[in-house]
Amino acid sequence: MALPLRYHWLSLFARKTTTLLTILVIAAVVGVFGWMMGFHAALRDSLSVAGDSRKLIVIKRGSTAESNSAVSPEEFNRLHQLSDVQVDPETGERLISPEMLVQVSLPRLRDGGATFANVAVRGVTKSAFKVHQNVSFAGNRTLGSREVIVGRAAAEQFGGLEIGETINLGHGGIRPYEITGYFSADGGPMESEIWGDLHSLMNSYNRSRYSSASLRLGDGADAKSVLERIEGPAIQLTGATETDYWDGQAKWIRIYIGIAGGLVAVMSLAAVFSIANTMYSMVAGRTREVAMLRTIGYSGGQVLWGFVIESVLLSLIGGVLGCLACGAWLSLVGNTKDMFGATTFTTLAFKISMNWRIVLASLILVSVVGVCGALLPAVRAARLEIVAALREP
Repeated sequence: MALPLRYHWLSLFARKTTTLLTILVIAAVVGVFGWMMGFHAALRDSLSVAGDSRKLIVIKRGSTAESNSAVSPEEFNRLHQLSDVQVDPETGERLISPEMLVQVSLPRLRDGGATFANVAVRGVTKSAFKVHQNVSFAGNRTLGSREVIVGRAAAEQFGGLEIGETINLGHGGIRPYEITGYFSADGGPMESEIWGDLHSLMNSYNRSRYSSASLRLGDGADAKSVLERIEGPAIQLTGATETDYWDGQAKWIRIYIGIAGGLVAVMSLAAVFSIANTMYSMVAGRTREVAMLRTIGYSGGQVLWGFVIESVLLSLIGGVLGCLACGAWLSLVGNTKDMFGATTFTTLAFKISMNWRIVLASLILVSVVGVCGALLPAVRAARLEIVAALREP
């Protein structure tokens, strides 16, 4: 017969100070782990939306992103040689969208405007709404010369982006543009941008070249062969599918996640030692109790698993507190975040949330930590010499 769960529960609080310190260490580990998982999930979900395999992003050779690319009108016109590009049934034209990308510095709402972020401003034509099919805008898709629409993620995180307000763009910020509406992009990267009329913005920024071109492939077209033609001598540009393009832009994210993962690993190791110290203390103070349990018929294996159960219970208490603390922190300071792109020079806005998957992963992690921390002390308890233990004062 196994030891009753009530016995393990009451044993945890026999040494309140040590138990409390261990719970706090575990809660800290779980809180950081939960935040990191939420951060990773938010970025992953945002970038996964930008995974249209039938959309290609074309930039200048040698460029690493749209923001440092300059495609001349002559180079852009060569793209019309591609026969595998989808044709717009309304106009009969190929779905190729010329686009210009610049940045504007805007205050962050989450800190009351104390800090600023580079927000992407994209100049587009009406063909962009047909190429970028995940972009949804309820109003007129022909933008006026001094009008812009704002991505919902950008509107929620940066100041001065309310409908009806004006935003100053162009060199020196001397050209006012009216914000006429919001658009969504299923939570993808473009939802962190501001869109305006291509030719008006090019004039405001004294640009004569596009930053990039986005095109939509026709049914059955092979992206690899189209990209080979784009990079060939006839066109002499470079490109990638939307999936590959954003995967390349996400390298800085993976580095950040790696650093955060290393931090969690170190904290998890500290939690293992903290649990082991607590359990060794329990074993040292309960030698006669363990001997009595062995005397009345409980086996060494039952004693061993009893200490492991106590450790897991201890860990789960800390895990639940850590999840609650992480959720409270996100509610208190806000779950809207943004990250600066090392190659795009703009920010990607997203929201961190503690969903059930993150909570479950956190509790599984902390249970494993609890088992690892308890094993050696539990083995020591199971191997106690009964007669010697009973003679201890």
